[in-house]
Amino acid sequence: SRAPRAATELFDPGANMGPGVAATFLQRALTALNRGGKDYPDLVPDGRVGPNTLAALDAFLDARGRSGGETVLLRALEALQGERYLRLAERRPANEAFLYGWLANRIG
Repeated sequence: SRAPRAATELFDPGANMGPGVAATFLQRALTALNRGGKDYPDLVPDGRVGPNTLAALDAFLDARGRSGGETVLLRALEALQGERYLRLAERRPANEAFLYGWLANRIG
């Protein structure tokens, strides 16, 4: 019952940045989208997808609708991924050479 597109969206950052980073993106996004804890409890962004993260994902999709909720969640995940690429380029000038390609080919 979970979002198959969200799983695909987590594959790329998981492969390029590590599975813990991808899991943290999901946990951060779900917590930010829980309407102040009204839909489900906040998650601890520990980088491990366990029963609390999966329950929050199901609760989010139930509350926001499978189609619309999944679209918004994907946008949040892409925003977090893009922000991470920008931060990598800001912190290490050599990464600026890769930023355009990362944003062009890894987001969206």
